[in-house]
Amino acid sequence: MKSDHAFELAPLTLSGPRIKAGFHCHTVNSDGGLSPEDTVKRYRSKGYRCLGITDHRCVTPVSGFSDDGFLGIDSVENGGDPDIIGVDVASGVPVELSLVEKAEALAAQGGFTIAAHPTYCGVLPEDYVNCPNLMALEIYNAYCDQAYANGLATELWDMVLGQGKRLWGVAGDDAHLNPEKGYYSDAGFGWVEIWADLSRESVLSALKRGMFFSTQGPTFERTAIEGGAIRIECSPVAEVRWRTYGHTGFVDHAAPGASLTQSALPEWFRPAGFVRIELVGHDGRKAWSNPFFVRG
Repeated sequence: MKSDHAFELAPLTLSGPRIKAGFHCHTVNSDGGLSPEDTVKRYRSKGYRCLGITDHRCVTPVSGFSDDGFLGIDSVENGGDPDIIGVDVASGVPVELSLVEKAEALAAQGGFTIAAHPTYCGVLPEDYVNCPNLMALEIYNAYCDQAYANGLATELWDMVLGQGKRLWGVAGDDAHLNPEKGYYSDAGFGWVEIWADLSRESVLSALKRGMFFSTQGPTFERTAIEGGAIRIECSPVAEVRWRTYGHTGFVDHAAPGASLTQSALPEWFRPAGFVRIELVGHDGRKAWSNPFFVRG
C-alpha cells in the first residue's frame, strides 16, 4: 500500500557530525553545588560540547568559557508558574508575568524557549497549546525523574502536538551537582544531540528548526525522509517505537538476543498530523526524535 501522505521538508536526510549539548543545570548562583567554572568542567568531562547554565531567575554568564572545542550559551530558568527556560538570552523576565508573556519576552531577546519540567509543574496541555512563543517542551528531566518520579512528559507532548501546537522535545539533566539536596542529577543523564556547527548562530538555528534529537544514551545515526516514508539507522537497540496522536502506533522489536540498527515507518501507518520515533536500548534507556509533520 503506497503512502497517501507526505512529510514537510521531504526529501530530508539528517546525518553526520553532531554536538552533544545540555540546557538545564544549576550552579552556586542559585541552588547548585558547584561554581560555574567547575560546572562547565564537569560537563566537558562527560563529553558535552555545548552548555547553557540555567540558574533560577538569573543569567549566569557561560559564553566566556567558549573555546575551539566548547560553546557556552547564556541562558536562564525563568521562575514563575509554570517555569520556562530561555536559551541565548541576556536577562530573565519578571516571574509575575504569565507563561504567554514570559515566552514572548524571552523570544523577543532572540531566545529559544523551553517549557521546564512540565509534569512537575502540573501544567495542562491547553496552557502550552495557547502559548505562541513557546518553542520546545522538556520531555525528560533527570532530576525530577530521580527525585519525584515525574520527569517524563512524552504523553503530554503528544496531547499538545495532537491539538496542532508545534513543539520540539528536549531532554535535560536539571543537574544541581549538590549532594546536600539528597536526590540530585549529575551531568549526563539526559541531553540533546544537534546537527550543527560549533557556533552560537548554527546551534540556535538548529534548535529553532528542530534539527536535533533528545536522548539518555541511544542515538539516531541517520534519518531519511522521502515523501511519506521515513527510514532510520541507529545505535543497537531493543525497540524502535513509531508514535503519532491517537490509537495508531507501531513497535519494531529486535529478535531475541539481537539488536535493531535500522527501522522504517510501515506503509500502512497513517499519521495524525505528525510522526515521532523513540529508541529503547537493551538497558531501558531511550532516545526521542523530534516530530515530523505531515504536509498540509
